[in-house]
Amino acid sequence: RFECEILRASRTRLLHLIETSSDEILFKIPSGFNNNIIWQIGHCITSQQRHMYMRSGLPMYISKEFMESFKIGSSPASWKITPDVNEVKHLLIDTVNHLEADLESGLFVNYEPFVLPIGFQVKNHIQALQAANYHEAEHSGRIFTYLKLL
Repeated sequence: RFECEILRASRTRLLHLIETSSDEILFKIPSGFNNNIIWQIGHCITSQQRHMYMRSGLPMYISKEFMESFKIGSSPASWKITPDVNEVKHLLIDTVNHLEADLESGLFVNYEPFVLPIGFQVKNHIQALQAANYHEAEHSGRIFTYLKLL
């Protein structure tokens, strides 16, 4: 699926960014912002999992702890433990691999529609994947802004 190719390309770019940045850069919060680069990346993973799997009534490939650290409304200020960069790196690509296999196998059957903050209703898992790509592009823009500010 083309949407998976876009997601994989975006995630590969973020993985490269993690691998070429220090933990200091990944965890530093730029002045005037609430989150850091690692939160932005973990949030993308979490949102995609929640919108694709949770709304389809399926188990997610992330832990409850990971989800709590990166869900909407969270921030590094609310972290009980510092996220593991290696876990974030692993999930960036692993969740895409699972998604491709799950789409291929026809796993997604049911879907609980919801409305995005920008006003569009997401009615099924394919629209959720398309919305996830848009969402990840927004957060990637923030990440590259953060890099310039740091």
